[in-house]
Amino acid sequence: MPKLILNGRVSGLLAGVVLTVAACGGNGETVSASPPTAAPPSTRSPAPQTATHEVTLEVNGKGKLYQPIAYYAGADGTEPDATLPWKKTVTVELTGAEQKVGSLIFLIPGSVRDSNGMLKPPKCRILVDGKEVATNDGGKNMCKHTLK
Repeated sequence: MPKLILNGRVSGLLAGVVLTVAACGGNGETVSASPPTAAPPSTRSPAPQTATHEVTLEVNGKGKLYQPIAYYAGADGTEPDATLPWKKTVTVELTGAEQKVGSLIFLIPGSVRDSNGMLKPPKCRILVDGKEVATNDGGKNMCKHTLK
């Protein structure tokens, strides 16, 4: 390998360049660059489509609740001082995975006093896109539905 000598010393920077060129085939041969190749087609599937639903939560009855309403429909929330009847409508957007496995929606309607003075859950229901999908008939303390 040739050495570059300047004023009796081997120049470090230029020697490094010479080494690099020599290592890359810098022996006088001409190296041609091949044209860039096109990227291979993507093997990824397209982004999952989302589905949007209008969810309505209802608690029926009259008067003031003794316990707050709690719910989850895309986001959680509470209504601590609700007066009945109560209604809330939200838009829930489901990802592709949620459309397959589902996303739980629930409504805990709080408590009201019955004619005997006992606390009991008032009637509640969940509607998805205008269709009733859950109620708490039969004495259940909540309404729930798996949205897909």
